[in-house]
Amino acid sequence: MRTPLIFLALLVLAGCASLPEPEPPRDISAVLSGEPILGQPVSIDRLPDHDLLALSPAMRDYLAGVAPGARPDARLAALIRAFGQQEFAVQYDANSTLGASDTYHQQRGNCLAFTLMMVAMTRQLGADAYFNEVDVPPVWDSAEEQTFVVYRHINMVSEGKRGRRVVDFNLEAYDPVYDQRRLSDRQAFAQFYSNRGVELMQAGDIESAFLYLRKAIDLQPASADLWSNLGALYSRAGHMNEAEQSYRQTLLLDSGHLVATSNLERLYRADGRTALADDYARRARYHRERNPYYLYQQARYAFESGEYQEARHQLKRALWKHGDDHRFHFLMALTSLRLGDVQDSREHFTQAFLLADNPSTENAYARKLRAISRGELQFEF
Repeated sequence: MRTPLIFLALLVLAGCASLPEPEPPRDISAVLSGEPILGQPVSIDRLPDHDLLALSPAMRDYLAGVAPGARPDARLAALIRAFGQQEFAVQYDANSTLGASDTYHQQRGNCLAFTLMMVAMTRQLGADAYFNEVDVPPVWDSAEEQTFVVYRHINMVSEGKRGRRVVDFNLEAYDPVYDQRRLSDRQAFAQFYSNRGVELMQAGDIESAFLYLRKAIDLQPASADLWSNLGALYSRAGHMNEAEQSYRQTLLLDSGHLVATSNLERLYRADGRTALADDYARRARYHRERNPYYLYQQARYAFESGEYQEARHQLKRALWKHGDDHRFHFLMALTSLRLGDVQDSREHFTQAFLLADNPSTENAYARKLRAISRGELQFEF
């Protein structure tokens, strides 16, 4: 269950060289004004302002009947059981970023929409609830290794006397190994407006998309992702100077931001500024090849092609940078097995099992370990 925050970027391979310092934006006032898109500077009262945690009367009535008189933690447990038993249902829709009330009544939404609804309902029950952002690893397209997508995933966490409870649209797929952090309501709302801006941009409504992205930046001006999204909007609208300044602001906030770096490379190359384009291509390659998830993806390609030594090489690099991801150990176990190193395979399977923290993954790894112990050495990746 992934909520996309930023778009595809093409990363161009280049030779090693010293990295250029990203240039700061010349002027962001025109970028924030929206005048190139709207025809006049935007006024703050034009920006959208939704009550994202508002409960409708029907929602309040429903919650009043959820374990009335019980402790807040027990009421939350009853609410989660009701959802699991389809007493009320929400269908996953990746392109529907909705507020709490709309999610409940339309019975659809993405992970952010579902989490807004659950946070609002949980707080109404008197239980603790906050937004939790999970860094889902970048995904590189298997057909074109230079293309990647960055996602953010949000779920809800409630901490009470019974400990920490994670409430996720698909808890079976939730993996605690990913980096995660608590978000303030303001930060979560900024992601809502950014998501809506992206959805409107995809629908071709450039003016409304700007208003939503501008609102997101108003809420969280230090977020590099939001500035990168604004750059993508300006680029889509053909305003390349404003796109350039947005991407430069992104890099001022996060010098290793791959999407902004890659998009600047493309922008400069299309504009004939080849030397700058080459500098940013080198910068993109430098950061990409130090990303353990990129190395893991390269290892997968090698494994699927039967190039097991190359897969092992890439996995060693990935594990050196980030040894706490069970999937890295799982693929290393399969790779070692193909190379005939059963002992190393067993060790990495064991490590994958120890690091996995959800029942379905643990069961899968347990089956693999039992197969190794029985001498059944053929596995599917």
